Amino acid sequence: MIASTAALTQAQRAAVDHAGGPLLIVAGAGTGKTRVLVERYRRLRQDGVPAEQILLLTFTEKAAREVLDRVEQEDYLPAGERFVLTYHAFAQRFLQEEGWLCGIPKGFRIVSEVRKWELMRDVLLALRPPHLFHAQRPYERIGELLKLVERAKQELVSPVEFRAWAEANAIADDPVLAAQRQAALVYGEYQARLLAEERLDFDDTIYFSVQLLTQEPSVAARQSRRFTHLMVDEFQDTNFAQSRLLELLAGTERNLCVVGDDDQSIYKFRGASVANLRRFHAVFPDAAVIRLEENYRSRGPILRAAGRLISDDPDRLEKRLIATRGEGRAVSVLTATNVTEEADAVAILVKTATDEGRHRPNAIAILLRANAHLHNFARALQRQGVAYQVSGGRGFYQQPEIKDCLAYLRAVDSPDDSVCLMRLLSLPRYATDSVQAGRWARQARDDGRRFFDLLQESNDHGARRLTDDLRRFNGLALRLGVDDLFYEVMEQTHYLDLERFLGPIERLQVSANVQKLAELIAAYCDEHPDHHLSAYLKHLNATEAAQADEEIAPLDETVNAVHLMTVHQAKGLEFGLVIIPHLVEGRFPASRRGEGLTLPNELLKEELPAAELHLAEERRLAYVALTRAREEIVCTLASRYEGVRDWRPSRFLTPVRGEGVRELAAPQLLAATVGLVEVARQVELPLNDAPPIAALSYTQVDTYLRCPQMYQYRFVFRLPTRPKPQMQFGRILHDALKDALGNIDRETPLSWAMVDSAYVAAWARERFCAPEQAPSLQDLGRTYLRRAFDAGDLSKPLLLEQPFSLRVDGLRLTGRIDRVDRHPDGSYEIIDYKTGSAKRAAELQRDLQLGVYALAAREVFRFDPLSLSYYYLETSERVTVDKPRERLDEDRETIVKVAEGIRAEVFVAKPDRMKCSGCDFRLLCPSAAV
Repeated sequence: MIASTAALTQAQRAAVDHAGGPLLIVAGAGTGKTRVLVERYRRLRQDGVPAEQILLLTFTEKAAREVLDRVEQEDYLPAGERFVLTYHAFAQRFLQEEGWLCGIPKGFRIVSEVRKWELMRDVLLALRPPHLFHAQRPYERIGELLKLVERAKQELVSPVEFRAWAEANAIADDPVLAAQRQAALVYGEYQARLLAEERLDFDDTIYFSVQLLTQEPSVAARQSRRFTHLMVDEFQDTNFAQSRLLELLAGTERNLCVVGDDDQSIYKFRGASVANLRRFHAVFPDAAVIRLEENYRSRGPILRAAGRLISDDPDRLEKRLIATRGEGRAVSVLTATNVTEEADAVAILVKTATDEGRHRPNAIAILLRANAHLHNFARALQRQGVAYQVSGGRGFYQQPEIKDCLAYLRAVDSPDDSVCLMRLLSLPRYATDSVQAGRWARQARDDGRRFFDLLQESNDHGARRLTDDLRRFNGLALRLGVDDLFYEVMEQTHYLDLERFLGPIERLQVSANVQKLAELIAAYCDEHPDHHLSAYLKHLNATEAAQADEEIAPLDETVNAVHLMTVHQAKGLEFGLVIIPHLVEGRFPASRRGEGLTLPNELLKEELPAAELHLAEERRLAYVALTRAREEIVCTLASRYEGVRDWRPSRFLTPVRGEGVRELAAPQLLAATVGLVEVARQVELPLNDAPPIAALSYTQVDTYLRCPQMYQYRFVFRLPTRPKPQMQFGRILHDALKDALGNIDRETPLSWAMVDSAYVAAWARERFCAPEQAPSLQDLGRTYLRRAFDAGDLSKPLLLEQPFSLRVDGLRLTGRIDRVDRHPDGSYEIIDYKTGSAKRAAELQRDLQLGVYALAAREVFRFDPLSLSYYYLETSERVTVDKPRERLDEDRETIVKVAEGIRAEVFVAKPDRMKCSGCDFRLLCPSAAV
């Protein structure tokens, strides 16, 4: 028995100790399912299962990171790579390795939502199907068609299968069937264009993984040998394709452990089906079933209210949550007369809870049914002076800083855009009086002149400065792609001069949003050959037409502010106080919307009546909201929202009010608070104390050592950086070597043609930031590789691009080793490729990167004896370095000191003329030496 399982319940211990074969863990909310998964992982490792043979799948990247952190903390056995991934991350890696067998290009990339819309638009314009295309409204059904394609892939319906159905039903005289027949043709053409661009969407990764495993039994057998144990979190949220993928990966051994709760299945809109829990029983009839029912999160009144609510679902799996934390405050129901009064009363409740010290701001969540309803509560919190953060909310392009950035780009492209010019004039850099700016705009219109020309002739310093900036940026736009242009605009205008923002929350949010915009622009350039500013602005118009708004950039857990989010976003989280507004019929539960164009019933693998599905899922969504709370629940509703009629209370309130509920009236709360004042911007509270650093990468450590201020700009504020030719050149060479050396086997010895082919492919995948340098660097890189090949230095390695996770005094340091060789005498050699000039071995004795490699090799992989080498591609010179124990102790101490500096938020600049001249933040940093 593992020592740490002593405190487990009997059910938890049974789940952890389950020896083998299929296992279904029915885990109610707050019953410790994550702990069970982590302990089961640890138990498998104690039983001798290598980490590389355990695959643990989750639904979100955040959940994967959290589970991986827990696993790293609990499992102290040496491990190379741990496979704790999302479904899509696993499928992407699988297809990158094996996808060529079913025609998937090795360098495929994931398509963006906007590009999907553009592709579907192009397909409709080309085919013009009469039931799906209207000349005056050519794009109105694009959203429906994209959802149909998404659903088809989730149901494992191929374009060929869909088209065969269409041909079999060709004579049916029904407009719905006619639209579905034409949709089959659209699906085929859309998928062909997507693959022609070497793009896949997320559903494709699962779809093609299932196809490959089904059609190639040898691949399936290889994967089941590679991963001997599978564990899956949130199994109730799987769709049919994901469920089928798990069945194929389980292989003949069937060591598949799934954790699920049908009461928390809330993702029908993305294809998830409660039926998969029943399907699991059908596919694995001998599966062991263990129920976790002891709840460690919520107080008794909360659990009883949630239990009464969910018990109205007749098809749920039987379970009864048992409160282990005793009793607490009664559930509260607050009634208001209108939506504004409801929001203001909620803000007062929140402020009272924080003022009385019952809850910290970040332990409070307001959970809405829909993103569109967040705004009223944000304004109410502002009026009460309560700091908040919108988590996962849409409206990225409506954020003030994003509007500013796009105003710059639009004004550069079109200086006649008076709206953009007016917005820019209000920025602190130009500080022009808004009334005066309006007068200028009117004068320009009355005189028939360009607003830009009038500003240029003005005696106002701010106006002239703006026109000077725009003229300069317009010149840059003639020779720079939009990604580099955006960087120049941000840098030269000092837009992210963080001192001008009022407090830490605003600074973090603004910098995170601007960084996300830079990433979106870079993603556009990856997908489109035309990088000119005008082409990007057309893409923005398509983004607007596609209604493809993005989520506001998330902030990390250091922000001490109330959470404002949807219930879907709150899945997997918990809070001290949870407030659930808008509990009226039509809002929660939401009204059922028509699904529009759907797949033919004959192609569906599993389905339930739509009306039953809708109401049951809304009930589960309310259940999830209730069970996020540890201490208190407040449900709220108003008599009047939009329209003139009174809204009926939600049917979900009846079971919630089943016992001892505390009724509150909004007018009474508001009467005690007078003089609410509208505030213009976010209220700031201090950040929490810095959380413990769970992990650092070598890049982070190296950046901090070079300049702590640079670390802060890059990793704390996440300011955008631009690619550098030398860094890209090095990455291309590394990718070429990885692909060429990875293709060596007994039947296929390495040839120069293989190396050159890998090099050409690596260049094709990279969007090089300096096109004028590309030809010369291509020739140089080919010379490097040819020299290394002719010298016989390119051989089959033991390991290639090997990730590692190294513990250093409680800290996890991550990185990746270029290659590891095993020599005939049994010794190991770590080799790292360098594109710079060679250094002497004596200089490299204090090289931290080699020290990290040595520590990982000895403590994680147990390589002994070991040598460390840098291979300099410029000269084909291999420099081997000896790292004695005292040097490694110094390296370990350096890493610990870096972590201590980051924890203490010591970000003092280290100005140096050479370093500062190449720093991305030199125009922002007040300490820059240039």
